[in-house]
Amino acid sequence: MKRASLWALAGDIESQADVEWDPSPARLREESLRYARRTRTGAIAVVSRKARARMPSRTRVIGDGSDEAYDIALEAYDWLLKREYYAVERCIGAGSHRFRILGLIEKSYPHLALMAHMNFFPCEREGGTPDIVTIDAPGWRDTWILIERRTGTTLILGSDYYGELKMSFLRLAMNMSRDLHYSPGLHAGSKLYRVRGRDGILREVGVLVFGLSGTGKTTLTLESHGLRPPEKAALRQDDIVILTPDGRAHGTEFNLYPKTDSVPELPPLYPAVTHQDAVLENVVVREDGTPDFSDLSITPNARALAIREAIPLADGRIDLDRVNALFFLTRRPEMPPLARLTSPEQAAAYFMLGESFRTSAEAGKPEPVRVPGFDPFMLEPKWRSGYLIMDLVDRLDLEVYVMNTGYVKDRKVTPDVSKRLMLEAVRGNVEWKLDKELGVEVAVRAGDMPLDNLLPENVYGPRYPEVVEALRRERVRFFEEKLPKIRFLADYV
Repeated sequence: MKRASLWALAGDIESQADVEWDPSPARLREESLRYARRTRTGAIAVVSRKARARMPSRTRVIGDGSDEAYDIALEAYDWLLKREYYAVERCIGAGSHRFRILGLIEKSYPHLALMAHMNFFPCEREGGTPDIVTIDAPGWRDTWILIERRTGTTLILGSDYYGELKMSFLRLAMNMSRDLHYSPGLHAGSKLYRVRGRDGILREVGVLVFGLSGTGKTTLTLESHGLRPPEKAALRQDDIVILTPDGRAHGTEFNLYPKTDSVPELPPLYPAVTHQDAVLENVVVREDGTPDFSDLSITPNARALAIREAIPLADGRIDLDRVNALFFLTRRPEMPPLARLTSPEQAAAYFMLGESFRTSAEAGKPEPVRVPGFDPFMLEPKWRSGYLIMDLVDRLDLEVYVMNTGYVKDRKVTPDVSKRLMLEAVRGNVEWKLDKELGVEVAVRAGDMPLDNLLPENVYGPRYPEVVEALRRERVRFFEEKLPKIRFLADYV
C-alpha cells in the first residue's frame, strides 16, 4: 500500500488489477451457475463456502495512522492486486438523498456482484467519484472486515456472505447521513397506512418499524391487515431508511434481503423469494428444485435477495413523504403488548436501549440483549443518535410506541394480536392508561379487543413493582456503562 489508506488500496486495485466494470446481471447470473443451482421457478440458489452470517467479532473500525488493522490490509496487499474483480457501481436510494457506491468484488464469487447490483439502484448519471467503496475478497485465508470511516471504504476479507457486503455500504451511508446531514440512518422497515380513524376521516400515516432479528419486524412491515380500498397498507422498505429533518423517510434498497425461515408463515414474502430473478442464499433446495424454507440444516440464517415488486403490498415507491409514528419491537417479558411513550426524552431512551433477545442471525443461544437504536451497524459516537432521535421526535411530533411481540411473563402475545394492535394504534382507536411503575401509557383496549389478561401488572401480580425495579436497574447500568454521555436518559426509563 502506498500509504495507510484503504481508499488508496481501492485505487491501486482499479489501476493495477484485472477489473471488469459493470457486468450485466445476465452475465453475473450465468457465471454464478458454475456453482449455484436453479430452483423450479428459475431463481438461483447459492450455498456459501466461507461464511453464513456477519462476523462482528472480526470487524474493526480503523482510524488514521498506525492502527494495527492496516497491518492486515498490508499483509493481503500483494495477493489482492493479483485477484480479478467485478466493479459494480450503484446508488443507495433513488431520490435526492442518495449515496454513490462502488463494489470491487472478487470474480470467483459472481453471485455477490449480482446481489449487489440487484439490491441497489442505478445512478442517474455515469461516472463520478463514489461516496462509499467496498473491496470484497472472500478468497483470503482469514476473515476480517475493516472499516475506514474517514474515506468511506471497507475491506472484506474471507467472507462470502452477502449480508456482509450489503451492510458495508449501508453501514457507512447510515452513519455519514447522521454525522454530516443531521439525518439518522435507521434500522427500520417503513410502510404507509391509509386508514379511517374514529371520526371516519381517511388519513395517511407513515410508520417506521424497528426491531432486532426475530422480533417480527418483517412480519409487521409486510402485513396488509386485510384492508380494502380506499383503505390500504403499502410497503416501502424492509430494513434501512434515512430520516430527514423534514419528516421524510428515504428508502435505501431496490429489493429486499429477508431471512427465509419466516416464509412459511408469511405468505406475502413467498412470491418475492420464488421469483425467477431471486437469489437464495444458504436455503435448502430439494432434488426436484423446490426450496424448503423450513429446513434450516445449512444455517438458521438462510436469506434471499427477494424481488420487492412481487410483494402484494409494494406500491412502486420506496420513500415515505411523512413519518408519523415509530414502533419499537421488543421481546422483554416485563413489557405490555403495546405501550405509548410520553416524551421525546423517553422515546430517545427506549430507542437507545434497543431491547430484545439475541437470535439466530447472530452467534450464540437466545439471550437478553440491548443494541442502541436496534441497530448493530451504528458507529460511534452512538450518543449522537440519541440526541437526534430526541430532537426529531419533538420537532416532528411523532407518536412512539413499544410493542412486546414475545411473552408477558409466560403469556404469549400472538402475531395476530400484534398485527391488530398496530392497526388500531395507527387508527387512533386505542384506550390507554398510565402504568405508574413503567412510566408509560399502556393499551388496555384496542378497538373491541380487551387486553387485561396481558397487562404486566395483572400477570405478575404483587411482584410487579419489584420486577420493574429490577428492569430499571439493568437499564440504568446499561446507560452508565455503554452510553455515559447520555446517562440522563436513564431517568426516563
